[in-house]
Amino acid sequence: LSGYTIPGVENKILVTLFADDTTIYLRKSDRIADLQHCLDTWCLASGAKFNTLKTEIIPIGSETHRTSVLTTRCLHPDDNPLPASIHIAKDKEAIRSLGAWIGNNVDNAAPWERVLDKIHSTLSHFQRSHPTLFTKSHLVQASVGGMTQYLAKVQGMPKHIEDALEK
Repeated sequence: LSGYTIPGVENKILVTLFADDTTIYLRKSDRIADLQHCLDTWCLASGAKFNTLKTEIIPIGSETHRTSVLTTRCLHPDDNPLPASIHIAKDKEAIRSLGAWIGNNVDNAAPWERVLDKIHSTLSHFQRSHPTLFTKSHLVQASVGGMTQYLAKVQGMPKHIEDALEK
């Protein structure tokens, strides 16, 4: 498995691990069978088990390559097709990875609509208890801040979302 070389980054990018989330970066020339062999060996040694029902693939590269992966369900021409249980994201379909919504040609504002709805619902609920100004300031900091800080860091915040939050 070769992973990706990124200018300015000393080591190749092949895998990222966080808690129970694993992201693997495969090139067009990499074989899924080689990856499966590595994963089987690692699982045997560690006692871990991959939940293939949660496996998702975001093809990257040219539109032609992404379409080929979607239609053939193969990452490499010599691979067997991926099992039907593995989800392959289409263009404009965002996949959640470590709290960020990523994919090809995705609308970066889309995840914010759900957050805005949740904030509106939360603030409407709190408003029914007729909070004091002091309590309102704490509620806004705790709820609005808590619902937006991480997503703003990993996703960025479009200007129109920032304006809606200020309102």
